[in-house]
Amino acid sequence: MDLEEVDVTDLVDNIPSASKWTYKMDYRNRRAVLDEAGRPIRTTSYEEFLVETAMKIIWTERFQYVVYGADIGVEKSEWPGWEDTEIIRDIEEALTAHPEIEQAEVISMTRVDRGTDITIQITGLAGAAELNEVIDT
Repeated sequence: MDLEEVDVTDLVDNIPSASKWTYKMDYRNRRAVLDEAGRPIRTTSYEEFLVETAMKIIWTERFQYVVYGADIGVEKSEWPGWEDTEIIRDIEEALTAHPEIEQAEVISMTRVDRGTDITIQITGLAGAAELNEVIDT
């Protein structure tokens, strides 16, 4: 098989949703979560995968990184001047742009010090999860 003929999108899309995983990240400190041996730790369940995927989207500033398309990330730098409804819309639209996330609903949102305390119910193709996090703005 010639590797140039392999479509990476097809490879990812053919993985059953329930078996998908990603690496755990410490978004506050901007580094991978490592085990005792210094190896990156993978998510162990679909629910963890959904939460880590949502965290990656929420902690990514939209339009800042050329490797991501315009639908990846949120406009977090704009949140301090926005109404709560605009922030909620930004989060929900960004999350549902991901092909694995069918629905995202911000259950609660409170502005705190220099951040936003949010609770989001996420429904994916193979399960659901809840995300509770304070996001720095």
